[in-house]
Amino acid sequence: MTQYRILGIDPGSKITGFCILAAPYSTQNGLGMFQPSLIKVIDAGVIRPHYKLSHSERAGQLHNTLHQIVTEQRPHVCVIERAFTGINPNSALRLGETRGALISAVRRLNIDVEELSPTQIKKITTGQGHATKEQIARAMQTLLGFERGNLPFDVTDAMAIALSHALSVPPTRQHMPYAESSGKKSDTCAT
Repeated sequence: MTQYRILGIDPGSKITGFCILAAPYSTQNGLGMFQPSLIKVIDAGVIRPHYKLSHSERAGQLHNTLHQIVTEQRPHVCVIERAFTGINPNSALRLGETRGALISAVRRLNIDVEELSPTQIKKITTGQGHATKEQIARAMQTLLGFERGNLPFDVTDAMAIALSHALSVPPTRQHMPYAESSGKKSDTCAT
């Protein structure tokens, strides 16, 4: 069985949640299939640029820190929450710039980036498209055994993004398996 690593990102200029899942899959009749009961959390945490920095400096720190994480963890695919337009124009612009910095950090290593809408993510992981952050966190505890502890909801949101991909999209490529790591929680701070 091959380990397919999925990086989930919940983008934000002040705090960005990330999660890397190892999703084992097998092929039957040439079709890839994930084994949901075997999906494990490899790493999960947040990236917090210093709050006194300008937006462009925070975006640069987010880019550099995520690039370092991706270089170390080597996910096969990155899934990021699709931008939504229901926020004010200035917030939408800042979120777009942040997403660009994060996507470019991943693409520097030629890793595919996919997007899922917030409604899709909630529907796949909780069964309802308007679930609260608390409901998503409970779903991650039930589905993956992950207890959020003192980590912000951005972590379980990123986890839900990665898990939604695993539960809805079959693997598109065969990859060499990675050595299995134990799941851990991180609170990465860029300084």
